[in-house]
Amino acid sequence: MGLAARTGWGAVAVRREVERVGDVREAWRRWAREHPEAAQSARDRAEGWREQTRQLGAQILTLGNPRYPPLLAQTPDPPPVLYALGTVPEAGSWGRALAVVGTRSCTARGATWAKRIGREWTEAGGRLVSGLARGIDGRAHAGALEGACPGAQVAVLPCSLASIHPRMHVPLAERLLDAGGLLVSEQPPGAQVERWMFASRNRILTGLAPSTVVVQSPARGGSLISARCAFDQDRDVFAFWRGDRGAAWAGNRALVADDLARPVRDVESLWRAVADAAQARARGASVRPPAPNTAGVPAGCRDVWRALSATRPVSWLELNARLGLPPAILDRQLFTLEVQGWIRRLPGRAYLRA
Repeated sequence: MGLAARTGWGAVAVRREVERVGDVREAWRRWAREHPEAAQSARDRAEGWREQTRQLGAQILTLGNPRYPPLLAQTPDPPPVLYALGTVPEAGSWGRALAVVGTRSCTARGATWAKRIGREWTEAGGRLVSGLARGIDGRAHAGALEGACPGAQVAVLPCSLASIHPRMHVPLAERLLDAGGLLVSEQPPGAQVERWMFASRNRILTGLAPSTVVVQSPARGGSLISARCAFDQDRDVFAFWRGDRGAAWAGNRALVADDLARPVRDVESLWRAVADAAQARARGASVRPPAPNTAGVPAGCRDVWRALSATRPVSWLELNARLGLPPAILDRQLFTLEVQGWIRRLPGRAYLRA
C-alpha cells in the first residue's frame, strides 16, 4: 500500500521497483530510508485509504494476496492494489469468467445479444466481467441480474468504489451488490474520474477472464483497446461479425480482419467457440485466431489493409514506401478496397479504413 501511495507513482512504476529489488517489503524499506519525509506522507495517505475502504465495507487486495484474482496476477501489468466491494470469488472460479465489452451507443441487436450473454453465461455456471458502462456493459450486467445466478458477475470501475460511473448506473451497481456480485477498482478512495482511467481499467477487465467477447464496436472506441489488451495478455478474443453488418460494427470487422479476434455470428456460435477454445487451452494448443482472412478482405489486398488505420490517414506515398509495391498494383488494390467499402479515400491521396 505504501508504495502505491507514493505521489506520482503508478502501477507500472511500482511493479518495476518491486521487480528490481525482488520483494515488495524490501522495495519499501529501501525507498523509505532514502526518502523519509515522502515515506511518512505515503504512510499517512495509505492509512487514510485503508480507513475509507473499511468505512465503505470494502476490502484491499494486494498483489500476492491469496484472494487476489490469479488470472489478473499473470498479466504483464497487474495493479499492485485492488479495492473490492462485495463478494470476492474463490481463486479457482475465475477460470470460468467471460469479459464482455462493447460500445456505449449500441444497436438493438447488440443490446439484445449483450443481455442474453450475461444471462446465459451466468446461468451456465460462468462469471460475467464487464465495465458497468452505458450500452453493451450495462445490458450484459442487467441480463445477468435477470437470470438464475445474478451474483455471478464482476463490474470493473474506472473510478473509486465510492464514485460509481456513470451515475445513471448507481441502481444497477446496488442491485449487483445485493445479488452477491463484486465491484473492483484500482483507484483509491477519493480519486476523481479522469479520461485516462477508462483505458487503464480495460487491462483489468480483460485480465480477470480467460476470454473476452466484443459484442459491438464502431471503427473507434474503448472496446478496441480492450480487445488489444486481451490479445496482448494471450487471452481468447471473440467478436460478433458477419459480412452484412454496417458501420456500427466496423470495429468488429477490423478486429477480425487483423486476426485480433475470432469471428462469431451469433450467441450460439459464441458458446461453441468459447467451448472449443477452452478445450484447446486444456490441450495446450494455440487459441489464436486462424491465419486465413475470415473477415472478407480480398486476399490480395491484405497487406494494404494492414498498413492502414481507422484513426490516422495514411498517404499514398507512405503506403508505397512502406509496402514497396509497384504503383500500378498498389493503385489496383486501393481501388478494390475502396469499391468494396473497406476504405475511404481522402483529399491529398490519403486513405482511412471505413
